[in-house]
Amino acid sequence: MFSIIMPVYNNEIYFPLAVASILQQDYTDFELIIVDDGSTDGTPELADAFAASDRRIRVIHQKNQWIYASFNNGIRQASGDYIYIVNSDDRLMPGALSLLAAKVREYHPDIIWTKVLMHVCDAGQKILEYDKKGLDGIVTTERYYASETEVHKAWPYFLSTYLAQNQANLYRREIMQGQQFRNDVYGADTLYNISIADRIQTALVLPQPVYAHYIYKDPGMNQSLGKYYSYTHGMYNEIYWQYRRLFEKWELSSGAYARLLYGRRMSGLTFELQSLQAENCPLTLEEKLQYALCDCVDDTIRCCVQEQNGQEELESRILSAIRELLLREPAEADGRMHFVRELLESLLRYEKTEDDYEKIRNGVYHCGNPLQIGKIFYKKLKR
Repeated sequence: MFSIIMPVYNNEIYFPLAVASILQQDYTDFELIIVDDGSTDGTPELADAFAASDRRIRVIHQKNQWIYASFNNGIRQASGDYIYIVNSDDRLMPGALSLLAAKVREYHPDIIWTKVLMHVCDAGQKILEYDKKGLDGIVTTERYYASETEVHKAWPYFLSTYLAQNQANLYRREIMQGQQFRNDVYGADTLYNISIADRIQTALVLPQPVYAHYIYKDPGMNQSLGKYYSYTHGMYNEIYWQYRRLFEKWELSSGAYARLLYGRRMSGLTFELQSLQAENCPLTLEEKLQYALCDCVDDTIRCCVQEQNGQEELESRILSAIRELLLREPAEADGRMHFVRELLESLLRYEKTEDDYEKIRNGVYHCGNPLQIGKIFYKKLKR
């Protein structure tokens, strides 16, 4: 039997659709545990109505604790052999549970990694952009890993294909109930998979899409997307170092993972710099520019860049993020960070004058740019 955990908070519009995607499955041997996280709209009543109409459904009502606490509370009550988590504004694809059940009977794995297709949709969940990140074409072959050694060697593959990035996978109950999700960062699903990695001895990768995740065109409708979190930088650093220590512990060749972890950390850096544009970001423009030019490059970033000779990529990512910031919030002409605008405008100007070269030089060596972001491009121009 499967235990399906569904956390929900103030989601009376999409929550019934997520529940329907489970109840309409052709495989029926499951329990659905709905965890109402202190909702203040009509969600609690809807959840209770579902439970009253179907004996397979149970509801946990709790004070608001956030999504990962809801995961933990649902998992604690699960009685199925395997557990799958479905968010209340997403859906399981038709036939998903029967497919998973067949694979469990065939392999009995500790985990089945399942693809999450991310669709951009409107308020009515009409898909506007199918599989936005192209994940359906990344994993195309079913693969079974029959031993701990095989799982360890394949983990960089699980990471590179985004399978190990989230919690939308089928986990053996004993594994899930032996480890809790953290409830302090939005990347707790990635950190959770790292935390249980040593306990996974067998794994199956499914090529068939099982889970549909919806990215709503209105960013205000997504729980965490498009928002600024002050802890994001530290969270990405922690993911980087936890993976690095794990792979070193497993004695994997650094060639199998070093470039991968570098790429993920650089992508994370771009994401955190883009989040400075979020409406909820409390920083002033000067503080945002200072963060981009100075504070975001810490020892972890330096380590990544030095090992992979990534200085030019680092500068490109930072300058690109700053450009996007300044397109939204022009720097004041008499402000202390105005030199950044002059640096970018001169770097991007196709036909450069001597004045442009002077502005680039001044921007690169300005006291407000202690890392001398742009120096590599300035040197190329001066050759």
